[in-house]
Amino acid sequence: MDRQQMPFLFRFLSDSELYAFKDGQIISTFNKCGLFFCRKGNVEVSLEDKHFQINPGDVYIYMASTLVHLLHKSEDAEGVMVEVDLDYIIPIVNRVINVENQLFMRKHPCISLSDKQRAHLEYLLDNLRERIEAEDVQEVNLQQQRLTLELIKSMGQTFCYEILNMYFANQPMQPLPQNKKDVIFQNFMLALFRLYRKERDVAYYARMQHITPRYFSTIIKEKSGNSALQWIVQMVITEAKQLLEGSDLSIKEIADQLNFPTQSFFGKYFKQYVGISPKEYRKGKLRIKDGI
Repeated sequence: MDRQQMPFLFRFLSDSELYAFKDGQIISTFNKCGLFFCRKGNVEVSLEDKHFQINPGDVYIYMASTLVHLLHKSEDAEGVMVEVDLDYIIPIVNRVINVENQLFMRKHPCISLSDKQRAHLEYLLDNLRERIEAEDVQEVNLQQQRLTLELIKSMGQTFCYEILNMYFANQPMQPLPQNKKDVIFQNFMLALFRLYRKERDVAYYARMQHITPRYFSTIIKEKSGNSALQWIVQMVITEAKQLLEGSDLSIKEIADQLNFPTQSFFGKYFKQYVGISPKEYRKGKLRIKDGI
C-alpha cells in the first residue's frame, strides 16, 4: 500500500532517532497538525516564545501554522510523532469542537495523561502500527488496497477522537453551542489554509461568505481575539519563517513560493511584520543553530 495516500504519518522514534533532531530545529510542519507523545526521557519545546517541558506520559498537540522549535531533549528521550493532513483533520475537529475550544488548544497544547489514558493510547498506537505494517508485507489487489486505505483512515479518525477526548478530560471546559458566527470563523480558517499564498485581502474572504468586509472583520475579531488581517499575516509570516529556517531555498524562491510579485516586495512585507529583513532573520537563526 502506498503510504503517501494516507492522511497521516506515524514516526516511532527511538532515543537515537530522536537524538538526531538538532536543538533549535523546527519540529512542526506548517500545513499539518500533529502531536508528540513522550514515552521516555523528556523534551523541551517552544511555541511563540512559551516553553513547554514534555515528560513521559505527556502529549503535546500542535496546530497548523504554528512554529514549534525543539529546545532540548534528554539522551534517553523516546516518543511517537503523528502528523495529520489538514483536509483530513479539520472536518473531524469542526464536528465536535467549537471555535473557543479550538483556540484554547492552540494556546494550551500540552496535557499529562493518567496511567489508564497512557495505556489506552499505547494500545491505539500499537493497533494502528500493526495494521499499517501488516499491509506493507501483503500482496493485495486494487480493491483490497482501497478497502484497506479506508479502514486505516477510519482507525485514524477514531484515534483523533480518542486524543481529543483525552485532551478535554484533562483540560475541562464548558461546552458552548455553535452559532452562525462560529461557522463564519471556521469557514474563514478553512479558506485561509487553502488560499493564503494567493489571497491576502480581507475583502476577498468576506466576499466568499457574502458579507461586508467590515462585518466580517468584526466577527473574526469577536470570535478569535485576532483580526482577519492578523490571521492572514500570521499564516504568511509563519510559513516564511519556516522556509527561511528549515529549507535551502533562496529568498527569491521563498518569495515565489508565497506568491509575492518580487523578492523586494516580500522583503518589505516580512520586515513590516517581523522588524528585520528575511536575510537578517535567516542569518540570526543560523547563528543560534551553530551556537554562536
